[in-house]
Amino acid sequence: MARKRIEHYLLHRELLGYDKMTEDELYNVHPIGKPTFERFVISRMDETLTSNNVHVIVQKLKGTNLNEIMKVIPLSHVIHSYFMFQDMFGRVIAKTENRTGKPSSVVCILDLDGVNLADFLNPLSAPVKLARLVVKIWADYFSEHLCKLILINPPGLVSLMWKISKYVMDAETAAKLCFLDSVEDLKKYLHPNVIPVEFGGDWIDSSGFADPPESCCKSYIPVEKGHYRTQEQVWSDNGVLKPPPMKTSTIKSHQKLDIELSTKEEGTLIWNFTSSGDVEFEILRVENGKEIPVWPKITVTSLKLSEFGSVQVSPGHFILRFVNPSSTWFAVKLHCAAEIKHKS
Repeated sequence: MARKRIEHYLLHRELLGYDKMTEDELYNVHPIGKPTFERFVISRMDETLTSNNVHVIVQKLKGTNLNEIMKVIPLSHVIHSYFMFQDMFGRVIAKTENRTGKPSSVVCILDLDGVNLADFLNPLSAPVKLARLVVKIWADYFSEHLCKLILINPPGLVSLMWKISKYVMDAETAAKLCFLDSVEDLKKYLHPNVIPVEFGGDWIDSSGFADPPESCCKSYIPVEKGHYRTQEQVWSDNGVLKPPPMKTSTIKSHQKLDIELSTKEEGTLIWNFTSSGDVEFEILRVENGKEIPVWPKITVTSLKLSEFGSVQVSPGHFILRFVNPSSTWFAVKLHCAAEIKHKS
C-alpha cells in the first residue's frame, strides 16, 4: 500500500506538472495552485530556517471563509493544491536531511483566530467535508512530512475543539495536534527564529512575499460576489458556446462508472460534474488495451460548486472514471457532462 501511494503521488506531480516548478511558480503561476493559494493566508517554506532540524509553515484562518471560497474554486483544486503544498515540504526536508545527515520534518502553526466555529459543528457542512478529505491526504500520503500541527488562538473550549477534530481525522492523526492557550507557549516547542514576530518570535519575512513582513504570511484575495463561478463557466472558458447536457447516473458502493470519449484530432477534454457523496475521479487513456492516466485520481465530493476541469489530449480513446469508495448502502448520484473540443 505504501509503495502504491508513493507511485500515485509521483504520478500526481508529473500529470499536473508541478514536479518541475519552483515554490513561487506553484503560488503564482500554476493553473490550479495560483487560484487556490491566493485565497489563503500562508507563509512560504524558508529552507534556511529550522528549529532542531524542523521547518515551520504558518497558516492563518482569519478572513478565510471556506463557504465562500467553495463558490469560487472546486474542492478538487484544494485537494490538488494540498498535494503541491506537501511537495514543498518534501523538497525542504530532503535538502535539510542531505545537508545535516539528520531526520527533518515540518511543523505547521495554524492560527484559528477569526474562525467561525459553527461551520465545523455540523459534520455534513462544506468546511468539515473539505477538512476531512484534506486530512485524509495528510494521513495517507504525508504523515512523516508534517510531524505536528500546533493550533493557536482557538475560538472555543479545547474540549470542544477535540470533539470537532473527531469529525475530520482518525485517532493517530489527532495525536499530532497540539492546542495552545497562549502564543507564548510556542517557545516551548520552537526556537524564536522560526516563530513570526507577530506571535512573539524573531522571524520576519522581508523577501516581499509576506504582508506585513512580521506576520511572515502573504495576504489573500477575499471572495466577492463577482468572483462566483457558474456551472456553465468552464465551457465558455474553453470556447464552447453550447454545453452538452448533464447526464444523471447512480453509483452503488464500490462500483464504478465509466464515461467514454474518443477523438481523431487534438483537442481539449472538458468535464463538469456534481456528486451527492464521495467519488474517486480520474481520466484514463486507452492504448493497446492498457489504461494510462492522463488526469490524477483523487477523492472529491460536491460542495458549493460543481467539479470542473480541462486537459489537452491527442487523438485516442479516453475514460472518465468514477468510483464510489464508500462501504455504506447509500449510492452516489452523479450528474456529469463531458466533451472533447477540437482545435480546428
